[in-house]
Amino acid sequence: MEHLYQDLRYGFRALLKSPGFAAVTIAVLALGIGANTAIFSVVNAVLLKSLPFPEAERIVAVPHTPPQDIFPGRKYFSVSPANYYDWKAQNTVFSSMAMGAGGVAAITGGGEPISLDSFSVTGEFFGVMRSTPIVGRLLGPADDDSGHDVVVLSEELWKSRFGGNRAVVGTTITIDGKAHEIVGVLPSKLAYPTEARVWLPLRLTAEERAIRGIHDFGVLARLKNGVSVEAARSQMNALASRLAAQYPADNKGWGAAVIPLHEDLVGDVRPALLVLLGAVGFVLLIACANVANLVLARTVARRKEIAVRAALGAGRDRIVRPILAETTILGLAGGALGLLLAGLGVRLIVAFLGYRWNSDRTRDESDRVYREYDREFRAYLANATQIVGKETIKVERLSDQFTVPQKLTIKGTPYEIGLTIGDGRLFPQL
Repeated sequence: MEHLYQDLRYGFRALLKSPGFAAVTIAVLALGIGANTAIFSVVNAVLLKSLPFPEAERIVAVPHTPPQDIFPGRKYFSVSPANYYDWKAQNTVFSSMAMGAGGVAAITGGGEPISLDSFSVTGEFFGVMRSTPIVGRLLGPADDDSGHDVVVLSEELWKSRFGGNRAVVGTTITIDGKAHEIVGVLPSKLAYPTEARVWLPLRLTAEERAIRGIHDFGVLARLKNGVSVEAARSQMNALASRLAAQYPADNKGWGAAVIPLHEDLVGDVRPALLVLLGAVGFVLLIACANVANLVLARTVARRKEIAVRAALGAGRDRIVRPILAETTILGLAGGALGLLLAGLGVRLIVAFLGYRWNSDRTRDESDRVYREYDREFRAYLANATQIVGKETIKVERLSDQFTVPQKLTIKGTPYEIGLTIGDGRLFPQL
């Protein structure tokens, strides 16, 4: 240990005499190690680690596949209530199936008024996920038709607003102006979707359950034991074809897909992350080669010093040990700085991926809303007459493409029509 301490102290002093060499070597190592650690951390969390739910490999997303003549390039689409209930009743490949939709909940009581992401789900949702609460219970099938308003809180909301008080179960909070009883708290690691802070029962009237032409909901299901994803896909495609034949006005061209939940969450990020991982792997190899060349060049420059040591009787180990001490110090310093850079890199990558995901989700949602009402909107404008105030007017020309605002000409005067959407209906406005 004494010799090791002496070698490390000597190596440290030698590096202080060559600050340029030390700085360049540490920087090269830090960049290589930091980039690799950051990318691998993200790849491990996103691609390699399994989801935290019990038997997560059996949880699948079941979206629509839309008709390409209406939605060119769009692979998947949300589901209509009527199709969901038909799928649930007629399939034999899922042990449980649930439907849900995201929203925003205005919460008052127990503190400052806040608006949080909410997720309204049918009663089998937590059965599909096989989630267990921290305290209380989760939503169940009985909550679908109950007239009693209940809510499940996220662990984050429970701790931030209620201080983690377990006695919160049974108390009420006001959500969107209505009192809801808190029935349970969901652990953060089991939260789905991760941005949701409250889970509410999804209660649809008989009329709403019969809606087939408006697609607003996501569907999750759990495969039965022994049923493969391929078998589920085959049956769901057959069901979709049968429904398309039965309800051609709403279901023509609409298929069904079965996607493992992990794959659905990762989406198109997988290829990009794998390419990045391979690229930074080569960066690390290049960094190691550069550092090896720098150390070799420094060792060659010290050949006179090495010759003097040998002439004074130093053995090979005594000659090599100071060089190893220097490289150890450089490696430790480069690794430490690399870890700091990796932490920053992980945050930047996560922020970038989150931005892209939110941007894609916002763009997809806008696309969904406007395209959903495209045919109704154009049919409305294509009518022979429109009413502006008390005057009946003739639409002379309608622009060829669906745009917002829509351009048309009335009595030789160009107009633009904007859209406002509310209550599930379209309202063209001059």
